[in-house]
Amino acid sequence: MFKFLLEIIIVCGFGVVLYLFARALPRIEEGTGESREKRSKSDALSIYLEKIDEWIGAVMEKFLRRAKIWVLKLDNFVSVRLNRFKKEPLKEKGFEDPADDKENEAEEKEGD
Repeated sequence: MFKFLLEIIIVCGFGVVLYLFARALPRIEEGTGESREKRSKSDALSIYLEKIDEWIGAVMEKFLRRAKIWVLKLDNFVSVRLNRFKKEPLKEKGFEDPADDKENEAEEKEGD
């Protein structure tokens, strides 16, 4: 199962890299030497690709905005926790001196 999930992650990552690479390629202007049939077929495909590109841009914008809110909420949570540590008095982990214990025992015996 782990292998299958790893393969899915790798394929999705490859798809994202391929998409980013395709977006980074320079746009090719329409040439005058192409026939109308070729242009009409490529135009029909490019219309769908442009719509998909706009949709992916909108989805990415929404995701990044929500991720920003999650990060800010996490930051507020961590800040509150840190402030609690600052406000709590530090508990001293002092060790008692054994000599003091003997003196206290001696005083108690004298008082009886």
